[in-house]
Amino acid sequence: MEAVKLSLNLQNCEIPAGCENFGELVQYMEEKRIPGDEVITRILIDGRDVDRERELELAESPLSQFEIVEFYSARTLDLARQSMQDATELLPALAADLPGVASELRGGNIKDGLLMFDRCLEIISHYVSLVNAIDGIYRRIDPGFRLLPSADVATDENETDFDMDKLAPSPDNELRTFASIENLRHKLMSVEQAQANGDSLLLADLVEFEILPIVAIWNEELPVLNGRVQRENAKA
Repeated sequence: MEAVKLSLNLQNCEIPAGCENFGELVQYMEEKRIPGDEVITRILIDGRDVDRERELELAESPLSQFEIVEFYSARTLDLARQSMQDATELLPALAADLPGVASELRGGNIKDGLLMFDRCLEIISHYVSLVNAIDGIYRRIDPGFRLLPSADVATDENETDFDMDKLAPSPDNELRTFASIENLRHKLMSVEQAQANGDSLLLADLVEFEILPIVAIWNEELPVLNGRVQRENAKA
């Protein structure tokens, strides 16, 4: 039987001796072939996409079952930049949709309201994951990544009388986005309870008066975060 063909970003690769199943191949690619500042973005087996769930299912499958395995990777910094650009479209749309959710729930259109809210929650979850990932990436590069613009400016200007110890991230000098995400987790617990109790009016109030203000903070600070991502990528 002809050996499986392996490629990374369309460049042919050799499969090392002793690599017999798909799980071992993924581990080899992550540890030996893909640069440390990159992550796997896509895997195809015989032309078909392999998602994370399918990847786990195939972990013990022998490579002899496959003909072609393709890996694609990208720099984490590039992925973060693109995701922030996508967020500039998603967040304003989210802020516009949430009042409609509350209106539908108060008007008795529970099914439609919940469907709309589910779509909103998908965007919220995506943005929270994005911010957490970006925070982890960029704070290793710049410890002041979370800082408010005023503190950021002081750092850039190298003011000699500025106390650098006060620049350590804290609730007093951080962008509100990061604290709001922690606050959101508590709000979503109330949302889940309202849904479990079938209390559509309480859910409408939570959407309009608790969730929407948090999204407003994200929208307000998004240009700052996006600008810092662009800046750090330019340095890299």
